[in-house]
Amino acid sequence: MFLIFLISFTILTHTLFASSYMATSDADSAILNDYSDMARLMYYAKKRSCLKRGMSCDHRPTDCCYNSSCRCNLWGTNCRCQRMGLFQKWGK
Repeated sequence: MFLIFLISFTILTHTLFASSYMATSDADSAILNDYSDMARLMYYAKKRSCLKRGMSCDHRPTDCCYNSSCRCNLWGTNCRCQRMGLFQKWGK
């Protein structure tokens, strides 16, 4: 009895996971083609922004733009994105 249950459970899970989530009919692909511009816009919306030089980076120290680093004063406050030093560039 247990063997029959195990085999039927295996077949059921295989058919559930093997079936595609999206239908592949022509009507469905036509609907998806209508939203191609929307997909392109959503792709660009996911891009990550960076902080320009001179901007405060107190809460986001790793988000300074390329070739910049977050530098703070002696007490760790007033952090700003500034140009990387010579040795910081070599260490990358």
